[in-house]
Amino acid sequence: MVEYTDFHMIFCDHGIVLNRRQLRENDRIVTVFTEAGGKLEVNFKSVRLARGKLRALSEPLSWSDFRFYLKKGSNFPVCTGGRSLSVFAGLRGDLDRLCLGLHYCEIVNRLTPAQQPAPEKYALLLGALQDLAARGGGAWLRQAFTLRVLDLAGFGFRETAAGPDAALWDVLHDGDWAAVRALPANPEAGVFVDGLLGRFFRGQMGIELRTLPFVLSAPPPPSPR
Repeated sequence: MVEYTDFHMIFCDHGIVLNRRQLRENDRIVTVFTEAGGKLEVNFKSVRLARGKLRALSEPLSWSDFRFYLKKGSNFPVCTGGRSLSVFAGLRGDLDRLCLGLHYCEIVNRLTPAQQPAPEKYALLLGALQDLAARGGGAWLRQAFTLRVLDLAGFGFRETAAGPDAALWDVLHDGDWAAVRALPANPEAGVFVDGLLGRFFRGQMGIELRTLPFVLSAPPPPSPR
């Protein structure tokens, strides 16, 4: 729903919170990846007060139906309401799952320009978080998710299969999450893929992923039976 007047626009959109940071004493700037509008930087006013009604909607890994107010001439919407669709409860009680979910969000945040609709990337993130919350981790989930975001962002390595087995490479790019989770651990191939990703983020983009050390420090998941 979009409502226009001469001075402002009110619109609603589903979105996933990727990140947040403090603004002044009581407000937050929240990075929301929306289904229709893409990545938005949104002002959540007074959410750090005890009476802040929208605090839950401003937390990372929250999926909500948001209501935004945008003043004419501004690119900086304010959240005025919404309702929670999911907080991915399966992530909240498991530190390893939580770290991987936050890593997914950071990958999307780093590789998504602001205010450019990216519905395929939105669907990828939502599906990956739902799967992770419901079924837990796997040896290859992190690499598979990152490779797919890179593909959608135009930086893909789909044709670079000199290291891993071609069948493994296909599953990482195109298999459903159950198929990715069923892949056995392969340290040699894992080193190759992580080398590609590391050279891209650090060497080509100059990015140090803040969540990566926490994901790498988690014990490996059990091999599928």
